[in-house]
Amino acid sequence: MKDSRRSDPGSRPKALNNFATELLNVRPRGSKAAGEYTFTNPRQGWIFISSAGEAERSGSARIWLDPKRAGGEPVIVHEAGKPETLEAMRYLRAGEHRLKVSCEGDAKLERLVVRAVPEIIYCKFQYDPHVGEYGPYDWQFLSKHVLANINTIVGSGEESHRSLVEQWKKQGKRWIVECGVPGLSREATVTADEAYKYWSENAGFREPLLDGVIADEFGGAPAEKYQAWIEAIQRLRADREFSNKVFYPYLFFNPVEGRAFLKGVIKCGYRFAWERYLPERANEAEAREYLNRSLAQEMVRWREAVPGCEKHLIVCFGYLCAPPESLNVNPGVDYKVWMDMQFNLLANDPAFEGVYGVMEYTSGYADEENVRWASKLYRHYCIEGKKEMLSSDPYMLTHIANPDFERTADGWTLSPAEEASIKVKFFGGLSWLQGRYPRTDRGDWFLWMKRSSRGPNRVSQEVANLQPGRLYSLKMLTTDYENLIEGESERQQHAVSITLDGVDAIPEKSFQHIFPNCYGHHVGPFDDQHKAWMNYHWRVFRARGATAKLTISDWASDDGPGGPVGQEIAFNFVEVQPHLED
Repeated sequence: MKDSRRSDPGSRPKALNNFATELLNVRPRGSKAAGEYTFTNPRQGWIFISSAGEAERSGSARIWLDPKRAGGEPVIVHEAGKPETLEAMRYLRAGEHRLKVSCEGDAKLERLVVRAVPEIIYCKFQYDPHVGEYGPYDWQFLSKHVLANINTIVGSGEESHRSLVEQWKKQGKRWIVECGVPGLSREATVTADEAYKYWSENAGFREPLLDGVIADEFGGAPAEKYQAWIEAIQRLRADREFSNKVFYPYLFFNPVEGRAFLKGVIKCGYRFAWERYLPERANEAEAREYLNRSLAQEMVRWREAVPGCEKHLIVCFGYLCAPPESLNVNPGVDYKVWMDMQFNLLANDPAFEGVYGVMEYTSGYADEENVRWASKLYRHYCIEGKKEMLSSDPYMLTHIANPDFERTADGWTLSPAEEASIKVKFFGGLSWLQGRYPRTDRGDWFLWMKRSSRGPNRVSQEVANLQPGRLYSLKMLTTDYENLIEGESERQQHAVSITLDGVDAIPEKSFQHIFPNCYGHHVGPFDDQHKAWMNYHWRVFRARGATAKLTISDWASDDGPGGPVGQEIAFNFVEVQPHLED
């Protein structure tokens, strides 16, 4: 099969969504599939190859990409014992490319698909979660849940990771290193020579095995610093030693104000990561309006300020959904659905047609569920090219009424141990200390309990609208109220209990974690040195029926308080939502 394959309808490009374009989709005839198949890559960037085939005994079906130019090993080999469907990703120049197929013995090839896909970046290996009980996010975890759905890793240049980098690079994928920006602080100065030296000596440029750097972050600096930085970046591009390296800046500025820098980055052929860290909104209508304003309309501004920038733009969303900093600010909203809505807009809105890449920042601030969920979103939108939502769940959660004790205890049944030992109170800045980002007064209200020797204080509620057999998670935050008022805090595990009746608990996935305020979240005397300590409660359970009873108490158990009598505990952010099966 030679050039006649070019006219095959299966080789005509078909845009699936803003992320993915199908370049080839053919169903060869089993062992007669041997030959060459031609496709055209519309731009310099990533392609995805998927083939379905089998070899029952000793045969094999092999697929080479651009065999005359590349030579060497095939990108896919179907042999006995391997899965029926195999995949590969490669970074290619724009233009015509060929796949050569050979079938030996009893091997057959039934389907061959090629798509242009975005750069899909995992950030970052090995940044384990601040909530250590979720981790580690090591190679074993990523191999199971993430690696098949990405083509670039933000990692480190550590020698201990060399074998993993080699393994990754053999797949034709990229490994870049996160680095800083010299002269970034307000007081510091920087010259082009200093910036060039700093970046060129980073392992991402220095080590031949690595593919470059991603620099954190550019925004809010005077013009003379940007002039020095862009001169250094231009020198990196001009240096023949670094011809195969990339330099990606994280950008956190207005496209008009940063136009000159942005044009300089694009002229060098580099890409950039546009940071979009979007907190949940109060309801679905407000959420959709916010996405349109913060994503679609902003992207139009970027394209007007720098035409063609979308071809170099990596949209950088925020994983942030766990302490000490979180965009999951509203316990009445399903954060996974919120993530899905963001990807869905990118996949469908005309403002993002031709966008280069997508990523989430950064794994250390994510719970393990949403690292897995982001990977599924990558697969759904960026590789499969789907336009519809991946999730069928609603944006608003309906399992718990008044989960943040907003001004009242409505929806809860209060059972105080003695008079006035349960109240709803307010502390300005509590939600900021808890890590909700950006700053909001949602979460400054809470349920207050003063522990009694007479018995436990309890609050309870029927958890509603559960699906029998489905997995759910429950989150809750607690704080020592007296510590807040006095401006002193100690690292302690709060003696409280969470009881769910009518469910099957998953104890191996449940824990109570002690955490401090984020280094950048300061309230009163609490800052990056003088910490406020809080507790993060996490439970996973499987529903038996449509409802369950939730009881929260300031005693560790019915047998005893487990903590100091008279201690005052603040409770809020009681979130119940569907949990992604592992």
